[in-house]
Amino acid sequence: MLLFSFVLVVVEEGRWVRYNILGLLFIVASGFFVEYLGVNFGYLFGDYQYGSTLGPKFKGVPITIALNWAMLCIASRSMVNLISNDVWISSFLAAAVVTAYDVLLEPVAIKFNWWSWDGGNIPLFNYICWFVFSFIFQLIFRKVSKTTGRSFWMIFVHAIFYWILVLL
Repeated sequence: MLLFSFVLVVVEEGRWVRYNILGLLFIVASGFFVEYLGVNFGYLFGDYQYGSTLGPKFKGVPITIALNWAMLCIASRSMVNLISNDVWISSFLAAAVVTAYDVLLEPVAIKFNWWSWDGGNIPLFNYICWFVFSFIFQLIFRKVSKTTGRSFWMIFVHAIFYWILVLL
């Protein structure tokens, strides 16, 4: 689902993605790196490990997770562009959307062993890091005069999917 979501969002935002390809490559690489630090050293997000359900891993991090960072950054930016095109406001709001997404995702991920936290508790610092990195990632996007798509719907699709899984 994560890989398919990434492809759909990139296709939906076509022109905007082309103007921001370097930023997106930076997000994929940086997203992988921060996850690598977390999984292997317990830095940033806390002590956690990925389960086996998210696909192939490199150095303990599923490849899909790096793509997920990019997908979330694109989709959240698409959403906040409906409200503001100011770089600071839209970056802040998009980071808040991505962090709220993680708040919803964590119980589902734990329930289905997508990842697990050492000690079983999600540290508050995890959410702070999600917000900070999402904010930084949003700041690197170039403004494109007209948004070509509305990929924000993917966040709602994921939210519905996670809510259903929580109820199972």
